[in-house]
Amino acid sequence: MNKAFPELNASDFSGISIDSRNVKPGDIFLAFKGESTDGHNYISQAENAGASIAIIEREVETSLPSFQVESTQKFLHDLAFAYRNQITCPFIGITGSNGKTTTKDLLTHVLSASMKTMSTKGNFNSTIGVPLSIFECNGNEDIAIIEMGASMPGEIEYICNIVQPNMGIITNIYEAHLEYFGDINEVAKTKSSLFSYIAKEGTAFINMDDPFISKMPIACKGVEYSFNKSSDYQGSWSSDRQTLTINNISINLSAASETMGLNALAVFSIASYLGMDAHVIKNQIESFQLPAGRGNILQFQDIMVINDSYNANLESARTGINNLTSLSKGSRKIAVIGDMLELGDLEEDHHKTLGKYLSEKKVDAVFAFGDLTRHTIKAMNGAAMFHQYYDEKASLLTDLKAFISKGDIIYVKGSRGMKMEEIITGLQD
Repeated sequence: MNKAFPELNASDFSGISIDSRNVKPGDIFLAFKGESTDGHNYISQAENAGASIAIIEREVETSLPSFQVESTQKFLHDLAFAYRNQITCPFIGITGSNGKTTTKDLLTHVLSASMKTMSTKGNFNSTIGVPLSIFECNGNEDIAIIEMGASMPGEIEYICNIVQPNMGIITNIYEAHLEYFGDINEVAKTKSSLFSYIAKEGTAFINMDDPFISKMPIACKGVEYSFNKSSDYQGSWSSDRQTLTINNISINLSAASETMGLNALAVFSIASYLGMDAHVIKNQIESFQLPAGRGNILQFQDIMVINDSYNANLESARTGINNLTSLSKGSRKIAVIGDMLELGDLEEDHHKTLGKYLSEKKVDAVFAFGDLTRHTIKAMNGAAMFHQYYDEKASLLTDLKAFISKGDIIYVKGSRGMKMEEIITGLQD
């Protein structure tokens, strides 16, 4: 800290926070100004919580020692960069359109069996969340795992400049956040910054089944994994798609789905490359439980619910519907769909495409909520199965409860802003 900003004289700070509600004694409080709130208005709360100093962009009346900077975000960037340079363990970056958080959590779970690991908490994967996560390192870890998200062009490069990853993996490239990216090529370009940053002595783990990732140029060592092509790590499914085999090691997943299979293959590749015993990796993967909202399976009232409510885009919705179909085994398949947000000019087209896909997969019923899902239901006109749009969750929930019966499987999907997990809570009440 003092090496980066000697004028602060803050060698004894215990942490850093941008939320006055989370300040702990000794923390530095960064007064961030956001779209809806301004941290400068909460400096007194930070002081009462025990903050040691406030970093501000404008003068404020406070008895708390303060240090004024031109930009609190640039200050955070520079401070995290300086702190990162004091840490000697390797850093692995994880980005992609879908599956970042689950891959990060699974990799942390696996590696922790034989290494001291640090990883980003929750989905602290933004240009602000990542530098805050850097301070979670205490310097004695064997490896640090950093999830990197991007909602607009250039953000992965920005994050890489702080993290300086030695290794990296890009899970997949799909049409996500198109409101800001414009098209999938710009998504791929932004995500590829992770591979571009890794020096020649580093390692990129390459999903050879993704048409964008498999063609990305790298200057470092490449380790390939695939279900469909000859690779360093080869995955395959059993005929009933319940058992995953990777390089002759059979693995029974807690949630056997296409997405989880690819996540497991990626993590197996990394852990094996880092020297872990294959059977230890197998045991760790098998004991992993999916986080809530990311495809985890719930059983109650004689029905199965697939909770995939954390976020949504067209490709992740298709994958989830495939999983619903594979799990049905004669049970009725019910999809509860919320809007897929941040799709820009493609929002109507993607919601219509989703409706056609639901029809093709012969889902038995579709309950839709949100303005954009009107297009989904309209695209299903003429379909034999029940399909209905609702503008209120309460009405949807009432009809859903009346419709379901013993043995049904319900798939719940929608973007974060739609809060589709409320449907699951309502079913449990």
